[in-house]
Amino acid sequence: MTVADGYPRTRAEISDYQETSRHSDVLAFVQDLCSQTPFVQRTTLGKSGEGQDMVALVVSDGTCFTPEEAKKQGRLIVMIEANIHSGEVEGKESVLALVRDITLVKPAKKLLSRICLVVIPNFNPDGNDRISPNNRRLNIAELEGQVNPPGGVGTRYTGEGWNLNRDAIKQEAVETQNLARFFANWWPHVFIDCHTTDGSLHAFDLTFDTSHSNQRMFRPLLRKTRSMLEEVSKTIQASRGFSSYWYGNFVEESNPDAGWETYPALPRFGSHYRGLLGRIDVLLETYSYLPYRHRCDVMYAWLAELCRYCTKHAQELRNAVEGMEALIIERCGAFDPRARVGVDYGVARRGTDGQLLFDYPAHARDGDEAVIESFDKDSLRDRKFPGETRVTYRVPHRRTFVPTHQVSIPSAYLVPAQLADRLRGHGIEFETLDEDTEMEVTGYRVWAIERTHSPDVAGLVPPLGQAEIPLSAKPPPRRFETVVTARTERRKTSFAAGTLVVSTAQRAGILAVYLLEPCSDDGFTRWQILDAHLHVGQFHPVHRVDPL
Repeated sequence: MTVADGYPRTRAEISDYQETSRHSDVLAFVQDLCSQTPFVQRTTLGKSGEGQDMVALVVSDGTCFTPEEAKKQGRLIVMIEANIHSGEVEGKESVLALVRDITLVKPAKKLLSRICLVVIPNFNPDGNDRISPNNRRLNIAELEGQVNPPGGVGTRYTGEGWNLNRDAIKQEAVETQNLARFFANWWPHVFIDCHTTDGSLHAFDLTFDTSHSNQRMFRPLLRKTRSMLEEVSKTIQASRGFSSYWYGNFVEESNPDAGWETYPALPRFGSHYRGLLGRIDVLLETYSYLPYRHRCDVMYAWLAELCRYCTKHAQELRNAVEGMEALIIERCGAFDPRARVGVDYGVARRGTDGQLLFDYPAHARDGDEAVIESFDKDSLRDRKFPGETRVTYRVPHRRTFVPTHQVSIPSAYLVPAQLADRLRGHGIEFETLDEDTEMEVTGYRVWAIERTHSPDVAGLVPPLGQAEIPLSAKPPPRRFETVVTARTERRKTSFAAGTLVVSTAQRAGILAVYLLEPCSDDGFTRWQILDAHLHVGQFHPVHRVDPL
């Protein structure tokens, strides 16, 4: 689309897709847009680690700019987050252009009246401004990097070195803390997360996905989400010619017949985290080996069509999400030992040096087949893109996760007072004991404590103007995890006044289970938050209140 004079334009548009927007460009675009239309209001998540404004936009027909008003009017709340990895800039450019187009160029009256659109165009402003042409430099031999705009892009990590898409549980980055607070306030029904992916050689313009954590429990909502994504994919293929498919990579790069596998179902990833809250989550990954402008066009098409779909099905989607929220509260308050929450999907192994390592395998259900548009096997082996001959592979679709450890849902957890701020950060409600209280509870006696490293969670921050270390260079681990082996024991014990009582019968009840269970693969214990309280042979500081 050619943008008429007088309308705000993105840095990508102004530069004919030779550059991407600095954060100052984003703020200038937002200011210009808000001055020209009553359908957009500016708000903020807070300040980034380096003190920049984490701007957000609220888009509606002019009558709905707060979460309270959205709830009062029965709006479907759709939140779009872009630039969580600020070398992946297509979402940032596309969502700004989309908001301009639906409010100024050709106002989308139905959309603006039926949904409340909340947009975070540049979630990682500090990483965004560490621009270098060598960030994400294309390296097909390692299946890494992208076709960059000549002006370069930002870094994968924040200015302080955090990978924000591995931080949803531990919330070590101020950006993640800000988003969690903003998310809990708006409580969106649909969340769209914009990325750009490298990896396996295929012939799709974009791959998409949704949450995979505790799939059995959230199956009704996952069915609706998958149906939505497949319908949107078909519509875009028919209208724009862009081909899309479920996100993944070949299990074996030179042997596509081995299967197509999605990424681990750990809730440190934002998509799986939001899935545990019973919200509809959409992951969009443009394909990094395609030209920059093409990637922006594909992302724009997907964002626009998703907004159209949400407008058309607003009531249906809102009912599904709010029904799932009610079901979470009901299941957590039912004290049914048959209702199980998977809290560990890892398979432990030892490295050559004896170090404890983990894999998180995905499995293919019987009959679950992926249809992958890719290239001949010689091209895949030789890392040639595009390949010589286009080939369709029908292979096992590995997108089902089987827990290695499950727990029943207790009525409540008794938690040390020091975790109060952590729980608030996740929007989890709790009460406190007014006086010392003796209770019969289920405790965890700790039998072993080990450590494992977290790949791609935190990185070295390069000096301004220099490129970050690519993952293929195997940068040293910067973050570690504590792995606990424990056994339950029924016991009567005293709890001091001030101990937190976390009821699971709340909208974040399933998340609370995942966070508080000591053997969780992504909980407070795993992220070393309780290390000072862990001793072999003694009880873990978190206890379960189970019905007799």
